[in-house]
Order: sequence, then C-alpha cells, then structure tokens
Amino acid sequence: MATMNMSGIASCNMSSCAFNSGKKCRTMGISVGHHAECKTFAHASAKSGYKEVVGGVGACQASDCKFNDMLECTADNIDVASHDMHADCIKFCMK
Repeated sequence: MATMNMSGIASCNMSSCAFNSGKKCRTMGISVGHHAECKTFAHASAKSGYKEVVGGVGACQASDCKFNDMLECTADNIDVASHDMHADCIKFCMK
C-alpha cells in the first residue's frame, strides 16, 4: 500500500473560528462535510489549537468532489473560506 499524506490547509479566512490564527488553521485535522463545509469550525472568541500546527484534512464526506477518493481528500492542499455564512472548502470541484 502506498503512503499517503494528509491534504494541507493552505489558508483559512474564518477569523471567528477558535482554531484560526494568522489565517492558518491550528488544529491537526478537520473534517469536511457532505456539502464541503468545515465540520470542525468552532465559533469562539477564545483561541485554541497550537501555533506550530498547520492543519490538514482528516476526512472528507464530500463524495461529489473530484478530489475525494474513498472519503479522503487527495488535493495537495485546500483553502477554507466563508460561503453562505459558514466555513467551506473552496477547493471543492464537482466530479
């Protein structure tokens, strides 16, 4: 079996998320939901996560995305941004 690397999170503009610091996601891994939404988004003024960590995509349920393979993200990296008042993976691309 080939070794796979977790897809990285290049940027996140969700400044109200507890895990966002300096437009970077500071939790080890996020989950992306069926509609490409960041399921790990946590609206909070108190910050969490680790400054030395730049997050990755732990699992992706957006099975209609061309980067999804067996519920894993195969993109080199993604960006998370606001869409319809919630955090979305903007790398999402319909198959």
